[in-house]
Amino acid sequence: MIPRFLPLTLATGLLAALLAGGSALAQEAMRLKSEITVTGDIVRLDQLIEGLGEKGAVAMFRAPQPGHRGTIRADRILEAARELGIRGIETGDVVSVAITRPGRTISRDDMQQAIARVAAERGGLGNLDIVLDDHHAARLVDATRGEALKVAQFNRDPRTGRFEARITLPGGTDGLEGWTVTGGIVEMREVAVPVGDIDRGEAIQAKDLVIVKRPAAQVASDVVRPLSELLGMVPRRALKAGEMIRSADLAKPILVEKAALVTVTYAAKGLTLTMRGRSQGSGSMGDIVKVQNLQSKKVVEGVITGPGQVTIAGPVAPTAALSESALAR
Repeated sequence: MIPRFLPLTLATGLLAALLAGGSALAQEAMRLKSEITVTGDIVRLDQLIEGLGEKGAVAMFRAPQPGHRGTIRADRILEAARELGIRGIETGDVVSVAITRPGRTISRDDMQQAIARVAAERGGLGNLDIVLDDHHAARLVDATRGEALKVAQFNRDPRTGRFEARITLPGGTDGLEGWTVTGGIVEMREVAVPVGDIDRGEAIQAKDLVIVKRPAAQVASDVVRPLSELLGMVPRRALKAGEMIRSADLAKPILVEKAALVTVTYAAKGLTLTMRGRSQGSGSMGDIVKVQNLQSKKVVEGVITGPGQVTIAGPVAPTAALSESALAR
């Protein structure tokens, strides 16, 4: 950084005090420091020179921006001290003093949350989110500014959802009074999306999904949103992490394969019979499939209710065929 002097009128009072107490000051060793850490916009002389004590509390140079480092050449510091009548400063091998000013980051998310709180107080957001315009970047402020952000002004156009907000950060000495941000209040939808890539034909499990919020305008009507409607489904194509899943991307898992052995259950009031049969087709949960009795070779029709499971609800089932098969178990 290129330091610069503040108006010397700031040091007038201290100069008189230094001259009055010159003999006491001369007895103290005054040494130039090699590095310092500061807060606020200015660097005082006593921060740069060891041994000045309270008598050196003179604002001399501009500090770096929050979160940055800078240097001040030793000869400029000595020149500033001589202007105040201070001499005999030991510099050792110090040719410049490194100045560090810690910073605190005010992120876009911090700003959005502060605005969201105000918007909620004025009627509640519900499924609405605050979205800042892209040109608003994070801000670095002095590390001493630990206060919560405040929204001094908030104006919203109910027709378009656009808003303008004035954000302030109370306290501090860095001269930051506030800044204006703009954006929109966007209706959001909760959507289940893959955590990672899912291969085609791989049944979807709960661990494969995560719930995220997406702008409603981006969620098409055929997007499958609830997690419950995705569990157990089989992708027709490979799914990418974070992408929304459309109904056309999914198929029900095949629970009964053609020509596979299945268990057929006939359930009626007061009666439950089971038999083994061979499926005459394949299908998913809820599909109707025909099954051939292994003993009688007769064909019955039922609903797939699980992996390798077919259920026939009475009283339309062919009782004779079922009875024969039940006795054959």
